[in-house]
Amino acid sequence: MYTSQPVRPADLRDVTVVVRVCDHAASIDACFESLLAQSIGVERMDVVAVDDGSSDNGPSLLARIASRHPTLVRTGRQPIGVRPAAARTWGLSQATGRYVMFLEGSDRLVPDALERMVASADKHETDVVLGRPESLAGRSAPAALYRRSRPHTGLYDSRVYWSLSADKLFRTDLLRRRALEFPLDSVPGGDDMAFTAAACVSADGISVVADSPCLVNGPGRTTARTPMEWVDLADYMMRVVSSLLPEGTQRDYLLSRHFEIELGTATGALLDGLTSRDERERVSWAARDVLNTHLTPGTLSLLPRPLAVRLALLSAGRFGEMHRMIAYETDKEQPAPRKTVEGGRVFTTLPFFRDPDTALPDDLFDITDRMTVSQQLTGIRWTGSILGLDGFAFFEQLSTRDRATKVVLRERISGAEERFSVTARRDEKLVNSKGKPRAMGRYSARVNLRQTSSGWPVAPGIWDIYLSVSFEGITKEVRVGRERAQEVDLTSRAPVHIAPSPTSAQHELVATLFCTEAGDLSIEMAERLPLPAGSRAAFEVAP
Repeated sequence: MYTSQPVRPADLRDVTVVVRVCDHAASIDACFESLLAQSIGVERMDVVAVDDGSSDNGPSLLARIASRHPTLVRTGRQPIGVRPAAARTWGLSQATGRYVMFLEGSDRLVPDALERMVASADKHETDVVLGRPESLAGRSAPAALYRRSRPHTGLYDSRVYWSLSADKLFRTDLLRRRALEFPLDSVPGGDDMAFTAAACVSADGISVVADSPCLVNGPGRTTARTPMEWVDLADYMMRVVSSLLPEGTQRDYLLSRHFEIELGTATGALLDGLTSRDERERVSWAARDVLNTHLTPGTLSLLPRPLAVRLALLSAGRFGEMHRMIAYETDKEQPAPRKTVEGGRVFTTLPFFRDPDTALPDDLFDITDRMTVSQQLTGIRWTGSILGLDGFAFFEQLSTRDRATKVVLRERISGAEERFSVTARRDEKLVNSKGKPRAMGRYSARVNLRQTSSGWPVAPGIWDIYLSVSFEGITKEVRVGRERAQEVDLTSRAPVHIAPSPTSAQHELVATLFCTEAGDLSIEMAERLPLPAGSRAAFEVAP
């Protein structure tokens, strides 16, 4: 373990950037120019440049960097042959900033990256900040993770854990309190993944800054691995996760990432491409050992269904059938599998579905909980006490036959519900994301707040608006409002008179339409004294 240097109050900076310069002579100047251009200001940051064995004359490279930036950069050289872990850990030991970030010498930061990331960590009191990356090396980031900035992102209900590179902003105090370092005994590529995994599990909060790119990853970030190296990395990371978390849903969720990425890669097209039958079998047996050591029913349920089927065949030692499954998955001309709906459940009819020879359980093919709804609110209007809603909603995976969709109002505290039927509007141009027709997916609804099924008006309270989307006997609820057409304006909605109060002759019921912070549509029902005669029109929105 490296010993940190004592830090005096005058030395404290906002952020330390640790740059590994090994074999990056061609790009290192661009990297440091991007650091000097940071809008946060060089007085609020410092840079540690470290080399762990460049083949391009490392000592002179460090000397060149130090001579060009003597007040900003400190340098060091680590022993050759221990991989990047020692270099990064030494750089961490030299950090004087409240936060620390780790870069390769081929990376660049956009000019305001550190300012935005530090501001996010300070404002939201988070320990890890992910800045939206761009890649020059073909490495892709989880698209869903960087669709929008998020002040607080859960580790166990988002794709944060699918991004395990160390080019994030970490709170230095967290790393030192937890004695986190880059492990020297990891398999190749596992040191930054293990470090980042431990930091994310230990963090009190994680933020995402995605309004615009923060980081440009240069070439050299990706490493070609053999199938056996992928198996070794999967096994290593699964052991790391098991050491960080007890058995349960949180561990299952993190493990699913390593089954999906590392073990999924090892047992997919890369395995099929091996020319040696002996090598294919060696990798298959090794992957089977990892699978049978770490797989839990909870983890299996989280995996994409084709991968779950493939791994189930591997676990059973059915290597021939596994290769048939790989061929099916890699065939880009393969039509989408049919869906079978039985007893309120949806099954995808992948190969080996109810095959008596393999006898795989139906659960492997069950996608009921994975059904996705495409929806949009396209119109909203008041007609007296009736709220009119127009839009479309359908399952991506199912036809729009046997429709039973309804609008649901649910009171936020009591859980009371009111349901309203919708009218189907046929639209031959309506299709799902793959161009399949969903002609009966469009709807119109009249939500009468004056008279519910009980004969009374909707009671005072906060009523959230849902759509109970139901086709072919499968039902899923979604919130209404977040996905809406550009012309739908939900701002500045004044209260609308609904009915005289059923409990007080001096009051009236009014409804105020509003959006939650997430953009979902809700109604506040309240009692008030009636407005003076002739003044209502000045306050209420015209139908």
